Amino acid sequence: MKLEIRPSFLVSALRQSAQVQKGIRKMVELAALLSLQELLNHEGVHLEKIKGLLTRDGKPQYTLRVTRAARAIATVEGDRLVLLLVEPDHDKAYH
Repeated sequence: MKLEIRPSFLVSALRQSAQVQKGIRKMVELAALLSLQELLNHEGVHLEKIKGLLTRDGKPQYTLRVTRAARAIATVEGDRLVLLLVEPDHDKAYH
């Protein structure tokens, strides 16, 4: 899948621990290789729509597993996965 990495993702990624940054690298490499459907079905990435949370322009937001605790926040725009943010706390990613 094509990836778009927003500046907010880069800034939040650079603020993470070395362990989370390693997870980000793995997640980005995997997301670039797989289709949206494959990401939705992949147990390691665990791409999941966040219920009730939309972008400003009404698009659904998704989480992707970075580590056991950390999640990436993304949206899908056409054939692109747009990475928006890294949230180190799993629970905060859903709010």
